[in-house]
Amino acid sequence: MSNLRLLLSLVLIATSFAFQSSSTARVYRWVGSDGLIFYSDKVPPSQSKFERNVLNPQGHVVETVQAAKTKEQIALEVRLRLLRKEQEKIIAKQKSNDKVLLSTFRNINDLRLTLDGKLGSIDAQKRVHERTLKDLNDNLNTQRKKAARAERNAKKVSDKILNKMINIEKQIEQIYIAIGNTLEKRAIIEAKFHADIERFIFLTKSSTVSAQELSDDSAEIAAAATLGLYNCKDRQSCATAWNLAKEFVALNSTTSINFNTKTLIMANDPMNSSDISLSASKSKRDNNRTSIFLDIRCHKSSLGNEMCESEKVQNIRHSFRTYIEGKLVKPTE
Repeated sequence: MSNLRLLLSLVLIATSFAFQSSSTARVYRWVGSDGLIFYSDKVPPSQSKFERNVLNPQGHVVETVQAAKTKEQIALEVRLRLLRKEQEKIIAKQKSNDKVLLSTFRNINDLRLTLDGKLGSIDAQKRVHERTLKDLNDNLNTQRKKAARAERNAKKVSDKILNKMINIEKQIEQIYIAIGNTLEKRAIIEAKFHADIERFIFLTKSSTVSAQELSDDSAEIAAAATLGLYNCKDRQSCATAWNLAKEFVALNSTTSINFNTKTLIMANDPMNSSDISLSASKSKRDNNRTSIFLDIRCHKSSLGNEMCESEKVQNIRHSFRTYIEGKLVKPTE
């Protein structure tokens, strides 16, 4: 260990003389794969993949050259760009829906009256179908009585009666389908309005925070839950959140972490169809907020694709934000 320290000291002394001999000299400093620090005015091709600092004659860092990106990092950046676009779409859609809701209805009574009107219209359609069904069943019973009477009299049931019965049964089947569709439509309308009512109450419940601010914040949360991301609140908590993101990646990846920097945590590529590989990326968005994005990769196969679409993977994605937030909350004493 003492020999290594001596060697490093000699390197630093030699570098210092080099600085003094040339005011325009560019000296690079980088950390190699074995953890050793290197100083040189030229970077060997084998070392160009590492991040390096450019030092001035006084030994101060004047520039930082980023490490060369791997194919996996480039592919991840492409996915993250798509993820950010999808995030903005979800947020924009939620805000648009909120704007329509707030501009269309003045209060909860307006919403309930509109709901009653729509449900009343659906119920009227259902009653029409039920009356038609009753008439068809009555007609079918009439034809069946005629057929039974012919059989009692030892006569052949006419083709006319048989065809009528077949046609009526087909119409009855179609009416049952129509009633089912009407009930389904009613349930969808009712569920949407109940969700709108809850949303309206949420957006208008506060006297200190505007509905627009509530819409903005909750839209961010909805996107975060859907896509798997955490929006940092401040620099200090973001540092803790980044450590928790690494913890989350390690817990949920079936492959080990092979890349860990200040802005990227990446697990090894999936090796088989049951593998799940997670990555976390920290970056600033257009609104100057720092976000931690979660990315999940599966094996490049049909079974791997099924894994990425599975409920298990979706649950991992949706739990990312709540995992970090739950760990950030200080336990009560």
